[in-house]
Amino acid sequence: MNNTINWKGWLAILIAISLGAATFMAYPRLESDPPRIVGPAELSIGEAGTTLTLQFIDEGTGLRNLQLRMVHSGGGQVVFEESFPGAMFSGGNPGKTHEVSVDLEPRALRIADGPATLIVTARDFSLQNLGEGNRSEVSIRINVDTKAPRVEAGGGLIYIYRGGAAAATYNVSEATASDGVRVGDRLYPGYPAPNTAPEAGKRVAFFAVAVNAPRNPKIEYEATDAAGNVGRANLRAKVFERNFSEERLYLSDKFFDRVVPPLAESVGVSAPTNVAAFQQINSEVRAKNEERIQSLIENSDPVKHWTKSFTQFANSKVMSRFAEQRRYFTEGNEISQATHYGFDLASHAKASIGAANRGRVVFAGDLGIYGNCVLVDHGMGLTSLYAHLTEITVAADQFVERNQSVGTSGATGLAGGDHLHFAILIGGTYVDPLEWWDANWIKSHVDARLQASH
Repeated sequence: MNNTINWKGWLAILIAISLGAATFMAYPRLESDPPRIVGPAELSIGEAGTTLTLQFIDEGTGLRNLQLRMVHSGGGQVVFEESFPGAMFSGGNPGKTHEVSVDLEPRALRIADGPATLIVTARDFSLQNLGEGNRSEVSIRINVDTKAPRVEAGGGLIYIYRGGAAAATYNVSEATASDGVRVGDRLYPGYPAPNTAPEAGKRVAFFAVAVNAPRNPKIEYEATDAAGNVGRANLRAKVFERNFSEERLYLSDKFFDRVVPPLAESVGVSAPTNVAAFQQINSEVRAKNEERIQSLIENSDPVKHWTKSFTQFANSKVMSRFAEQRRYFTEGNEISQATHYGFDLASHAKASIGAANRGRVVFAGDLGIYGNCVLVDHGMGLTSLYAHLTEITVAADQFVERNQSVGTSGATGLAGGDHLHFAILIGGTYVDPLEWWDANWIKSHVDARLQASH
């Protein structure tokens, strides 16, 4: 019996080995997991268009191709497509996230206002489906809206002082993503007018002309819808200019020895001298504290918590006024400057401090240069600040009534003696508390406009 394998046998063995090797090498391309598509479920597109960003990931054999097709009442068209190179056995580039950004402009795409659908598909290099690969498809709901909200001004001419506040009423024609009064580059948010349904479109915004705002700032109503369309209307306002006093503060060695070192340690300031530490605290730390305050008060409650006028610290003496331009000296040399955005009020040591009006406590704790500090949100963008307290008697998220104790006066933080630093902010801008302490001003500048908005 001849056991020798002839050429046909060797050929069969070679073919079998080749097929086995090919199968082994091609096996990874038999995976059945489709590509993943990451993007929004819905999108609004305004007149200016928008940029849509999508991510495509295929962990198995890599992306082969992808396509974005817009379907709308006027038909449909491919708005983007891309193909990727691949090899016979290894496929494409698996595991890599591919990001695509596409500009979608209604005018360029000739899409009318209304609903549309963006169909996103992706295929990989798998050998599944007769070599066509695994396929993924997602549909993104599109709302095309190229019409800006209409804004209708309410009331008449508004009078406002530099460093002061005002209330403005207006109507919007549709639901908005944001609206309010813009003063220069700052938008003061609007809120539903009291005693009106949000869908009625009646709005109120409290706004300010900041101490450092340019002369004759541009003031206008503004409303932006979900699609990014912006509607504007002129706000008739008369801005009265003011001059703010300058105060020279001569700091003693006692101040530098007693106040600066413990504060520097608590805020993480290291400097070669107490004077240098003070300079860093009064500039860098002050700026960080102001940023923190902005973040703490940016989401004001959309309802009006306060009633009547705001109350001043009882039986207190005014030690320093709003917006004083402070210059600090030691040994005859000017070493720092700052604007004092509040009132310094003093009575006896550790005097009880009452809330200026009803509101919700949004912060109660240490706040750098302000020491032990309490922030009360009175709603609709209005906040009061109580600083340098010895003791705090409230907690965050607690509601306080008008004149309810929030703490006791003190000299914590950057303070030379026992007193209360009191401030009022509108939409994050410091304003003169004198207005809010004045019952006649509240009646004529706030209540009258709120009543007219009903």
